[in-house]
Parts: sequence; structure tokens; C-alpha cells
Amino acid sequence: MHRILVTAALLFGVSVASFGQSAKEFLKKGETHYVAKQYAQALEVYQQGLKKHPKDARLNFRTGLTYLSLPGRSESLRYLQAAYTTNPSVDENIYYYLGLSYQSNKQFQKALEFFNEHKKRHASAKDDVDKRISQVLFADSAMRAPSGAVVENVGKAINSSFHEYSPLVSSDGNTMIFTSNRPNDGVPSGKLYEDIYISKRANNQWSKPQKISPNINIKFNDAAASLSRDGKTLIIYYEYGGGDIYISQLKGNEWSKPIPLNQNVNSPASWETSAFVTADGQKLYFTSNRAGGMGSLDIYVSEMEITGDWGKAKNLGPTINTGGREDSPAVDADGKTLFFSSDGHRGMGGMDIFRSEYKDGKWQKPVNLGYPINSVEDDSFFGLTGDRRQAFFSSMREEGNSEIYTLTFNEPYMVVAEAQIPPPDELPAKNTGSRTVRQPTSEGPQPVEKPARTSNKPASANNYGRPGPVPSGPTLSRKLLFFATNRDVLDKEGARKLDDIVAYLKANKDVSSLIEGHTDNQGNAVLNNALSIRRANSVARYLTDKGVDPRRLSVRGYGARRPLVSNDDEMDGRQLNRRIEISLIKVVSPRGTVAE
Repeated sequence: MHRILVTAALLFGVSVASFGQSAKEFLKKGETHYVAKQYAQALEVYQQGLKKHPKDARLNFRTGLTYLSLPGRSESLRYLQAAYTTNPSVDENIYYYLGLSYQSNKQFQKALEFFNEHKKRHASAKDDVDKRISQVLFADSAMRAPSGAVVENVGKAINSSFHEYSPLVSSDGNTMIFTSNRPNDGVPSGKLYEDIYISKRANNQWSKPQKISPNINIKFNDAAASLSRDGKTLIIYYEYGGGDIYISQLKGNEWSKPIPLNQNVNSPASWETSAFVTADGQKLYFTSNRAGGMGSLDIYVSEMEITGDWGKAKNLGPTINTGGREDSPAVDADGKTLFFSSDGHRGMGGMDIFRSEYKDGKWQKPVNLGYPINSVEDDSFFGLTGDRRQAFFSSMREEGNSEIYTLTFNEPYMVVAEAQIPPPDELPAKNTGSRTVRQPTSEGPQPVEKPARTSNKPASANNYGRPGPVPSGPTLSRKLLFFATNRDVLDKEGARKLDDIVAYLKANKDVSSLIEGHTDNQGNAVLNNALSIRRANSVARYLTDKGVDPRRLSVRGYGARRPLVSNDDEMDGRQLNRRIEISLIKVVSPRGTVAE
């Protein structure tokens, strides 16, 4: 896969006649594939060898090393541990690779021990090892101070057992365009090309993805880069021609055949991987490895000229770009907040997502979005929906391949509260750990999800979301809406009540609303908390879609912590606790007068 993601060829045609073969023969054949970067084939050979020689330290080491070169790096640990236990001198870099594997498995104390041991033995590796140690310390600190957002896998309707990434979601949140290398008809053996897909959402369910258009999807790799706010202009990466940026327009119900951007963007001797056009259409942010950059991939900006074409590109400079990779830029609607991914700024490991604010004529020092948005694997392609209550991004974290995730925020315009991460000077005596919620459901018997492997403690519900500020002033009225079990979709009665609230808020500009989500006590507490936030956000989204300024809305989710009545029975108990409470509050200024 181009850019961030690592492509592994399919496991085709690796036939190993294991009978009678020595470990050395398996090692030799596997090494041939490994050197050619045919990691999947190498892994197949090494695993065949381990069936015959399960205790061979070299085969275990090479298997673990190969896993580190593939998605799903956490699988490397048991093989590297077996190699080290059998023969600690199996390879001079065994301590470094074990450090990487422990880092992937979030076992930060062990990772730190092995990285430090490698640095003692190999002074020349100090810079690289120090960077890894910095990641380990930062990751541990970040996971002990999670940010106020709920992270959910968008589910199997979108994600497959192959790579999905670069989600582009329309401003209303109901259309997703994304990239996947899932199998296609006529694909040559051993090669999966990326194509662009589209899915629609109705009743909170995504439809089966379809290829976006035969005008756009070609034989080679093509990937979605950005979508205009009106959903009619699509920026595309085409591998054909060396890797360039193209543009397609939606005309009626059909996408036009993409055309390349000019040579100020697509430099003939370089590789352009992703691009984003600002809401006003006046600036194009894109990534390139052209000569004169600061790292292997930098972010550039080009401004629209009076001729209607893109002008000379400018490097964003050392505040944003590093000696590593910066990719997948996206700019918020205000034009003053840049989101991007990087492995050069301090992060948890792999590519992390950062944001930078434009102030006083320059981009400020990037801020890591923290955990659970970032992980120890690659995280990238961050984009907000129009109401700024949700965001979508892609990550390698859980499944061994890239998948698409969504974030839900408590407050509009809150983007992501800067994580209050303790100084990462040292690790605690015992690692804590936390984990991301995957496809939450609740209010029913649910299997308790496993916490991170580094902890025996279940994740706390308090990790998911911080309450937004309550408008100051007298509460004028409070209305209740009720939901069916496991549901966060409004019914007709709920929508009718909200229409009354919309009319009132439009007529009374000095009134704001506090929206509080609640669940019954059935199921997992963490998942109930996530469900309560989704319920509250479904109400907030309805109000903003009807024209209410999102800055007049505050959202909180309490899970089952504040029952209205006892949960002992369904009809007069749990049914009443599955609710939204909407308070209408007259806003009062700090001096005590009603706001104008």
C-alpha cells in the first residue's frame, strides 16, 4: 500500500515441501522472500519451518522479525520471546526488536528495559533508541490521561479483513467516501490494488460500499484524498504516472474523469500522496517528497491565483515538517486549524495525529491529539463532520490492518481537548493501560471487553468524555425523550418534541440548551456511557440540522449513573431511565444580567 500503510502480498503459491528439510533450508528460503520485501511469503516459509522445528531459535526470531514488518506487529512477541528464551544471543539486535514488540503490545515497562539494554550494547544506535524510549514514555503517559472523546470502530458494514482508510465524510455525516484494497475482479495474482468506495448512512446504518465510479477507479492504485464541503469536488491520488494528485467533479449523478493538477503541485520528479482544499477553495495543502524538503514527506501549501490555477507551492516549514513523514493534511472550516499525521513529532509510535493552530501569521507548535485517538500503531486521515460533533480517521490498531474509526465529542467546536498528559519522565512501577471501545452496544447482557494486555484493571467509564460547561442562568423548562434498548435513533414522537424546542430556541436567542444522555443499568458500564453520549449527540445533531447554532448546545453523557427511577423492572423502571433530558436555560452574563 502506498504512503503510510504497508502492503503485504497475498499468501499465494508458497508451497514448502517440509518433509526432510532442515531449519537452515527454511531460513535460506524465507530470507530470499524477506530481502525482496515479500513479507507474507517469508512468514509462510518460516511458519512451515516452525512446524518441523518449533524450538529453533533462529526460525522463531525470523518469524517474529517478519511480523514486525507486517500489519499486526503485536503477533511478533511470542516468537521473539521464544527465540530469546532459547538463545539470548540469537541476533545482536534481539533486545531492540523485543523492545519494538513490547511497545506494540503496550507493555511499556518491558519495552523500556529492552531498549535501554540495546542502547548499552550498541552506543551507535543511541539516537534511534532514544526516539523509541521517548515514544514509550509518551504512550504510557497518554494512556493514563485519555482525552475527552469516544472512539468506535465504524463496523463491518465499512471495514473488511483488508485495508480501509482515508474516510471522507460529507458535512451532514451521511455519505462516506473511502479507500480499500479489498479484492476486485481481474486482479493479478499476488497484487491487490486500492480503489475508492462510497457508502450512504440511513438510520445510523452504513450501506454496503460500492465502487464510486468507473471514471475514477482505474487498474492501478487510486485513493480518496479530500472532499469539498458541498460534496461535489473529489481530490484523488493516482499511482499512475509516479504518484500525482487529480481532481474529479460530480456532475449530476456521475463523477467526471479525473484530471491532474498543474506542475506547481505535481512535480515531475517527485511523489505527491495526499491533498486538501480549504472550505473557501483558495488554498491547497498537499504532501510531497520533492527535493528541498525537510524529511521523507513534507506538507506544502499552494494558493489559488487570479488565473484560476494553483500557484507556486510553499513548504510549511520546520514547525510542521520534520525529518520524518508528515501526511494526510486536513484544515477545519475556519481555515485556522490544521490536522495531519506524523512520525517525526513526539508520539505514541508509528504515525500519530496532530493539530496546529494558525495564529499571528504562522502555524503554532503541533499538539498530539492523545489517547484514545492515537495508538502505538499508525493513525491518520483525520476529518471532522460539518457539525463538529464527530470525526473520522483510520488506524492500524486492532485488527492487523487499517480500519476506519469514528470519534464522538461532548461539545461542538471542542475539536479535541488538549490531553493533560503528565510529564513522561519515567514509567510507574506498574503499567496501567486502557483501551478503545470497539462497536459499542449496551443495555443488555454484554460480554465484558478485555482491557489492554498490560493491565488487569477494567477501563473506567470516566475515561470516556468530559462534561461540557453548563450555561449559567435559570432553567426555564426540562423535557424528556425516551429510547428503546440499545437505540440512539430518535422516533417520530421525539422528533416532534424537538421541533417544538427548535421553534422556541429560534424565537429566544438568549436561551441555550443542556442535553443530557442516560441509559438503564443493563450491560457494560463503559458501553452504556458511550451509548448515552451518542443519544445526546443525536439530539444535538437534530437541533443543529434544523438551524440551531451549535454553540448554544452543551452535551453530557452519564450512562447509568443518574437513574430517574429504580432499574428493578422494565415498565416503570429501566424504560424511563433510557432517556434524554433537555434543559432550556436563560443565559446570564458574568455580571448577572441576561445576555443580549
